[in-house]
Amino acid sequence: MKKVGIVGFLLCVMFFGAREGFAYDSDLLDLRATCNICKGNARNYSILNAYFSNSTGQPPSDLCENSGEPLFISVLYTSNSKNDINNVRLIADILKKDRNNASGDPLDSYYFNEFIGTVAPCPDGACLFTIPLPASLNIECANEFYELSQPLVAWTTNSSQDLEFGYDCQDYPAAQCLNQPTIPIEVGALSYAFEPTFDCNSGAVSTTNVSFLITSLFGGNPTLDYTTLWEFTYADGTSEERTEFTPVLANKQGGSIIGASLTVSQNPLNGDKISRSVNVPVPLSYDAVVDTVLITNTDEGTSNGVIDVTLTSSDVVHFWTSLDNPEFYSESTRIEELAGGTYLLTTFDITTSTCRTDLFDISSTILPVRFIYNRTNYNSKFRNSLISWATATEWESSHFEIERSIGSVDDFQKIGVVMAMGWKDSATEYTFIDKDLPLYETNILYRIKQIDLNDAVDYSSVMSIRTPEVKVIEGVWKAYPNPTYDSQLRIRLLDPSKYQGEKIRFRILHPTMPSKEISVGSEAEMNEALNQLIPSVSKGVLVVEIYWGQKVERIKVLKL
Repeated sequence: MKKVGIVGFLLCVMFFGAREGFAYDSDLLDLRATCNICKGNARNYSILNAYFSNSTGQPPSDLCENSGEPLFISVLYTSNSKNDINNVRLIADILKKDRNNASGDPLDSYYFNEFIGTVAPCPDGACLFTIPLPASLNIECANEFYELSQPLVAWTTNSSQDLEFGYDCQDYPAAQCLNQPTIPIEVGALSYAFEPTFDCNSGAVSTTNVSFLITSLFGGNPTLDYTTLWEFTYADGTSEERTEFTPVLANKQGGSIIGASLTVSQNPLNGDKISRSVNVPVPLSYDAVVDTVLITNTDEGTSNGVIDVTLTSSDVVHFWTSLDNPEFYSESTRIEELAGGTYLLTTFDITTSTCRTDLFDISSTILPVRFIYNRTNYNSKFRNSLISWATATEWESSHFEIERSIGSVDDFQKIGVVMAMGWKDSATEYTFIDKDLPLYETNILYRIKQIDLNDAVDYSSVMSIRTPEVKVIEGVWKAYPNPTYDSQLRIRLLDPSKYQGEKIRFRILHPTMPSKEISVGSEAEMNEALNQLIPSVSKGVLVVEIYWGQKVERIKVLKL
């Protein structure tokens, strides 16, 4: 079972303490009632729990003693985003209610509209931010309880904006908000709920990835570890158990049914098993969302391209982004004044909560190269990716840069360079092998950036592969001495039959210092690198994670 606790999340905790002259932004626009910005909400952000706390996020021991100290509320959240979340704003009402008349009118209500700023992504557990509460909030601790009523969390992907002191509706884009029902503000009791979410598909596919997101989790002591146990049953009679906080079931057939149940516990509390049947939706097809599309390419050296789409239904909402310009965003069906590049249309079916993405290219009338094809293939034997492409003609072509983005379309990085022919009026083929793939299951996107002799650039269409997860095994490697002191830790190969001289990658996982992945060629090189790392690791339990070939082993070590 996987434990998810605040101590293990120190890298993604965001703390906001009392500020001198603190005042709630009661004069700013209430996005909940006025803007309706949550259309097409992809449920990629959830508030798990809210609880009264002190300024450090700890449940206060003197909550009912009216000590006069400022009150705080701490919020546990998760997000599916892989990048920082900008301009985060929480708008809500705190309702004070009578336990003897829970469905009656609130005894009191306190409104706040708080700018939090930038928070880190939190896809693998629960992260925390802490907000000061209104001074007028009076906790009497007698037959009363509190609710965070209609909380809305809105954010942007644009880090250059600053919406702390003012904003308009359109400053917070659609599908980038959370509009969640009432959440109890915990002072104790263990309860939770979960929802399935479905990956955006592209192309013509019949399967989708199903993620299970815990949408509410409250009770117990939020500063202690939670343990999660998921149980899944399938139509063919098979079943499996998973312990991740947010498990992902890959490539599930559209139209199939999954039985899902969740049990959350926190010693000494054991939550009730909750279950539901999940109908996997049939992935959206291109024809299901796009009726017609008209593309006008741009003239060389200008930005006058146009993409004009007609959607099939009013139940489909959409937005545009650009693979070449991270600042580009539009919710119009017609986008214009476009520079050359690739534009991504993301569409949501409100009825089924499914989505898809489609790429549209704007090209100039004169290009330094003309691509015949570009593609990529995953080699499971060597765990690498072969990128190949061909040009029909080249004119003043200098070189190609191979770019890669892992898990999303907004983080392309250069991973290699291939020199071009320069001038040629016949077909030329090129290849590049990406040998450094992530050692976990994910989507990897590639594109070819062509650069001519005058430094002008052009891009190929985007290619993708999906890497499988490596196999977790035990007993191949041993760490000693364990417990260890200072720089004495070493790793020894116990089972030579399970290691065939593959390249070794390893890293150290520790709550206060996760190391970057290190590549070595032998056991001796790994121990030499460990000798440099271990002295800087704090005392406590750490994990040495070793990858080789298609395998991974994780070894727990106690440092004294």
